[in-house]
Amino acid sequence: MKQVASHCLILLLLPFYGMSQHTPKSVNACLKPFYHGVASGDPLSDRVILWTRITPENGSNLPQIVEWKIAKDTLFTLGLQSGVVLTDQTKDYTVKVDPTGLEPNTTYYYQFKSDTLKSVIGRTRTAPVGDCDSLRFAVVSCANFEAGYFNVFSALKERNDFDAVICLGDYIYEYESGGYSPNPTVNRQWEPSNEILSLSDYRARYSTYRLDDDLRDLHQQFPMIVVWDDHETANDAWMNGAENHQVNEGSFAARKASAKQAFFEWLPIRVTGTTDPYQIFREIKYGDLADLIMLDTRLHGRDQQAGTSGSTVTSTTRQLLGTDQFSWLGTRLSQSTEQWKVLAQQVMIAPLTLFGAALNGDQWDGYPAERNRVINHILTYDIKDVVVITGDIHSSWANDIPASGYNGSTGSGSAGVEFVAPSVTSPGMNIPGGASALMLANSHIKFAELSAHGFVILDINKARTQADWYYVNTIDSRNSGFSYAASFKTTHLSRNLTAVNAASIPRNGIQGFQLPTCPYYPYVPPSTAGLNEDAPVILSLFPNPASENLFLNLSLPFQEISEIYLVDHAGKKISLKEQWKAQAGSSQWMFDIHELPAGMYSLYIQNGTSYVLSKVIKE
Repeated sequence: MKQVASHCLILLLLPFYGMSQHTPKSVNACLKPFYHGVASGDPLSDRVILWTRITPENGSNLPQIVEWKIAKDTLFTLGLQSGVVLTDQTKDYTVKVDPTGLEPNTTYYYQFKSDTLKSVIGRTRTAPVGDCDSLRFAVVSCANFEAGYFNVFSALKERNDFDAVICLGDYIYEYESGGYSPNPTVNRQWEPSNEILSLSDYRARYSTYRLDDDLRDLHQQFPMIVVWDDHETANDAWMNGAENHQVNEGSFAARKASAKQAFFEWLPIRVTGTTDPYQIFREIKYGDLADLIMLDTRLHGRDQQAGTSGSTVTSTTRQLLGTDQFSWLGTRLSQSTEQWKVLAQQVMIAPLTLFGAALNGDQWDGYPAERNRVINHILTYDIKDVVVITGDIHSSWANDIPASGYNGSTGSGSAGVEFVAPSVTSPGMNIPGGASALMLANSHIKFAELSAHGFVILDINKARTQADWYYVNTIDSRNSGFSYAASFKTTHLSRNLTAVNAASIPRNGIQGFQLPTCPYYPYVPPSTAGLNEDAPVILSLFPNPASENLFLNLSLPFQEISEIYLVDHAGKKISLKEQWKAQAGSSQWMFDIHELPAGMYSLYIQNGTSYVLSKVIKE
């Protein structure tokens, strides 16, 4: 009865929650010190990753103690587990917990606490075991912050009718501000403004994203299962380089290591690798119905792109997965006892040609021998019900995966099917008649839409797996409206696609109540000390102690005359950033302090009449 009572209480309060709007990148004071929200991910039948980030008071460099708890009700009385975690600047003050002993196929609620300040309550769900009749996932990819609003995430939150979100990569983009399809109708600039190269750069870019209301709220309400693509590192990345990495930008190995570390710090992904702690290929089982096989076609074992033709491309030794990942995939496919094998990966596996020539060497078309090895393994071992889900290409596709002797009219000779999700905001290919021409040239392509932004609902049951495409009304303003576009399914044992004239219907009981987006409403924080909505907020200050450069990531509440300076032990003022008309929102700064004498300094950040103070140690 306590659980029901807590549900009713929150439902009564819902009209008062989350009504205030915040400009992109600015912090919501009611979330202090958990400004970046909460998240969960990689659900198993008995555990799930819980995530948050604590912003230390006034940019402190001290370790932070964070309490956590998880239970089956929002009053935290049913099946309660709790603990304490220590985090520090080596983790960018992120927190990840993997509580065990949870019940399968169960909704859980979780929360973090620092002293008397609490995070929002997050909602998550464990995977089922044994007999499972139905599953439902929201599939997304390619979220360019500067290209528009994340209305896809808002629409998904309102739908509230799926078990988890699967993100197929390009969660962030690495470009400098304005470097890739900025939308002139929206005021969304990421931080830092430069192309991100270092660990501090990648961390700051994730911070920008996670201050977005729609993304933060989506993470709060649903577990996410995520893989990276190229833009979490650099455009068209491969194992040892990237198209968007130049020699004068330093070591690619160092850049890749920083990108991978920040990804694992900021996302609710479980560490499963033994030799590589930042390995993303892994398996997540959902009862006897589906085996999610998460792949890395980008950084782990990919050879360099070499176009779409020639001896390098056609070489039988050419790899996209790498020897160890291919072996792992083959074992997973052969040994899986789950009905549906869902390969979640980055780039289109089905051929995409025009006038007989492949169009994109970054896709599996640039690695035909590797694709043939996967298809041959599926057919040799008679592996049925293989579904590939894909992102990357900023467009929508429903494909048979043709093997030798494929018949486009009947679907005979298909090894499996592929569903490609559209982008959240990244631009597609607005080519009049382009989709029709490509479908005419590729008989295995059953559906294509080249420019709309949206998401896929992947609905799985024992009879079939169906993909429903939905598109948002706009990305130019905040608007959660969306419309249905198309559906395709593959039936049990068929290996090929069939068109469906209606969207799938969610199973009974899948919809849960929406949780509040602020831990205190009406907003009366436990203590008003130091919680001035007019004051700047230091999101991160590192390294501290520092010897060469000091990195500062801060959020300013208003467009006011601002100044950043140090004061030494003798009271001398040392200007770091002279007065300027600052814009509201977050920004990143790097200050060269190598010439300062060693010692302790007071750092002042002034925004109008408000200021924040922190300590800095110069080594």
